[in-house]
Formats: sequence, structure tokens, C-alpha cells
Amino acid sequence: MGERRHVIAEAEIRPKIRYFNGLLAHGTPLNLRLTPSTAPSVHFLSRTVLKEGVAMTGSISGLSRPSQTSDPRGRYYTSPLVSQSLIERIDVSQPKLVLELGSGAGSLCSAAAKRWQDAKLVTVDVDCDAPRPMHASHATPRLKHAHFVHDVLDEALSDRIGLKLGTVDVAVCNPPYIRPKWRSEFGKILEDAGLSGALTSLFDAGADLLFLAQNLRLLRNNGKLGLILPDGLVTAERFSRVRQTLLRQHFVQQVVQLPRGVFKGTEAQTYLAVLTKRGGETGEVSLKQMGADGRLSATIQVGQDAAVKRLDFAFHASRPVSSLRSCDSPAPMSFRQAVTDVVRGSICSSAIPSFPMPVFHLGDFPKPMGERGVRIVPKRFTLGARTAQRMAHDVRLAIPGDILIARVGRSLANQVALVVHGPCVISDCIFALRTTDNYRERLYRFLESDMGRLALGSAAHGVAARFISKSNLFDIHF
Repeated sequence: MGERRHVIAEAEIRPKIRYFNGLLAHGTPLNLRLTPSTAPSVHFLSRTVLKEGVAMTGSISGLSRPSQTSDPRGRYYTSPLVSQSLIERIDVSQPKLVLELGSGAGSLCSAAAKRWQDAKLVTVDVDCDAPRPMHASHATPRLKHAHFVHDVLDEALSDRIGLKLGTVDVAVCNPPYIRPKWRSEFGKILEDAGLSGALTSLFDAGADLLFLAQNLRLLRNNGKLGLILPDGLVTAERFSRVRQTLLRQHFVQQVVQLPRGVFKGTEAQTYLAVLTKRGGETGEVSLKQMGADGRLSATIQVGQDAAVKRLDFAFHASRPVSSLRSCDSPAPMSFRQAVTDVVRGSICSSAIPSFPMPVFHLGDFPKPMGERGVRIVPKRFTLGARTAQRMAHDVRLAIPGDILIARVGRSLANQVALVVHGPCVISDCIFALRTTDNYRERLYRFLESDMGRLALGSAAHGVAARFISKSNLFDIHF
């Protein structure tokens, strides 16, 4: 029975491969984005079908408002563990003036008051109904505390709260997760902080960046800023110039990657960051990672160029993969070298139910097949030759030999499948990696390995839902 299945599988797939290779050879205008160098390998694909016949047939299924799990103002309140950890990272013994913008429930300022008992503490929050910003147990006779109910993003905030610009010794902040409606004064805040030229569009500025800029305006030179940042400012490509500006203008001392779930009600990826205003250009940044138990990892140092790219510990910790390889392993190479094209699907998830053909989506990746198994796109997604010709003019197709991976989702690092039977329509949540015969099997095996999953997971980013970009992929080495 097994032998007969092998014969049928090989007989079935070889004509398909010859057919598509023939189309390539004769230059037919299929608009499949194929080149002769990316024609699927008869050897690897047919061998895959022969050895993994069971897998073929298995059918496996910028914010304008706050998150639905935050409070109405987009706030996730800081836990005592995170507050204490941030305050401990700030290397100042006796500051005179400590400021918290957006004090919320008061966890950060309480931790600050506990450490710096002789300082004057100023807190500001727009919400008059917010919890008391200072815990009574930390209110000592020596502590001088003033709280103001006011809009933190008022350009004239310093006048409203009686502080001169450039006078604060230490500022701590946990900005809300919200994109406030743009006001012209935001441009002035960003300009004063030296950040207006770092954005492609000023409308990319969310509350996180605006709060950071407002803090920089109020800090004195060599003053310390400790803040909690979302994933975007730390890892997103569109904020690389912001990171570059901060690293060149200030001394960014350290960034600590927090565990997901550290803020109640969200799985958002967040970070602690500490910088010294005008403390000299940053040569190297110390990166750490906090475990679920609050313990910190060993430090890794990254240079300025690498920090501009990304500032998350997980990404940089996964980079030196060559040291984990055996002497017999081939020399590491980048996805940029091995992948000739990355095709992103064009069908959005909401259009899938009404689309006339089956669309391969996130829930359609087969389950893992074991160490040497190969996950294959189920046959029900395969298009006939005429249908493929017709569909190729309107949608992006994956073709035999492509390796499919998830572009978005929390489990994107575990999603991989090989296209074998014929072209298929893919959703815009899927990337099709098009590679040459020489690298297809090596690339697939890497993606199925623990090292490959670690590399994909580390390259992905996103505050809540994770995603990976083409440039993120091209930076992976295997």
C-alpha cells in the first residue's frame, strides 16, 4: 500500500513540475513572478512527496483610540516590580527635582519617593479622577510632593506647573498606549526635543514619543530619563531615525526587555529604557531581558549602528548563530543571499469567505511533522493551470517550490509549509519565500529547527500582535 502511494505521488507531481518549468522555458506571460533560477527542484519536491505522503492529504486547519483592555485613556498601570526595577536602573544618588508625567495610579512616583526621600517630587496627570499619585506609606516628612491635574502634552506645561524648561534632575514615565488627535503644538514639542526631523511624518508621533519629547524639554542637561516604552519605538523600522537621533544626541545607557504579560490586561511587548540627556553620543547600549520571575539576564553590548536597527535583547541575543554550529555545518548565509523573492499575499482576511477560490491563511498551516517531516500545503488549495493563468493577473500566487511562512501572529515562528502540488492563492498574512534549488531544502530545514524558530521569533516585533517585515527576514542568517 505504501509503495503504491509513493508511485502515485511521484507520477502525480512530476508532470506538474515539468509543466511549470516548461512555462518558464517558453516565457509564457503568466505573471507568476518566476525566473528560471527559482524553478522548483524536481528532486527535493518529489522526494518530499514520496517521504511525506501523509502530510499532503492532512487538512489542518497607529492608534486613534486606546486599546480595549486599557483604561479609557489608554493606560496600563505599572506594577510595583516594574516600577522598582526602572527606578533601580537610574544611576542618581540625590536628585533635587523628580518629575513624573502621566502619573496614573502612582506606582512609579511611589517607588521614586521611596528611594529619593529628600527630593521634590512633581506629578502631572490629565485625569482628575485618577487614583492618588502617591501612596501614603511613602509620604515622609522630608518629601515635598506637588501634584497637578493638567494636560501633559500642553506646550506651555512648564508654565502651568511652575517649572522652567531644562531644570528637572530625574524624570520617570509610563506613557499611555494611544495616538492623540494631532495638535499643532505637538510639532513644537518634538522640535524643542530635537525629534521633529526624525519622523517621516509628524503624524507618526504617538503618545509614547510625545511624552518622551516633553520629558526631554523639561530635563536639564545630564539629567536622567527612565521610561517604559512599547515595542514600536524600540524595534519598528519607521522609528529607526528616532533611535538614531536619540543615540547621537543623548547617552542611552540601557534597555531592558520586559516579559509579555507584565502589564495586566495586555500581552504587549514593553521595555525599560534609561538615558542621560546630552550625556554624550552613545557608543554602545547595554541590553538585558527580564524573566517572568523578575530576574535579569546577562548584559549584551551592542554598538550604535546595531542599536539604530533595533534595541531589543531577544533580537541581538539570537544574532551570533555561527557560534552554535558544528564544524561540519555550511558557512552561515543571510536570507538576502538565499531568497530571490518574498511574495506577500494580496487577499485580506475579511475577503477570504467571499473569494471564489480557496485562500491559504494562517489557520491552514499543517501541524509539525517531526524532525525530518515536511509540512506541505494541502492539495485543496491547488489551482489548475488555466485558473492559475487567470488568477495571476489579479492576485499574488505562491508556486511549487515556495516556502510559506506567517507574516503576522503570536505563533508566526512556528508556521511553515512547502508548496508542492501547484499554484495557490495566499492571504496578505502570508509570505512566500522564493529560493533557488541549491538552498530550498537547507532553508526549509532551518525554518523547522529550534534555531530557525528562535530567529523568526526574535526578528518579529509588534506591541501586541507580532509581525515580521521583508527587511527583518533578510537580516536573518542560517
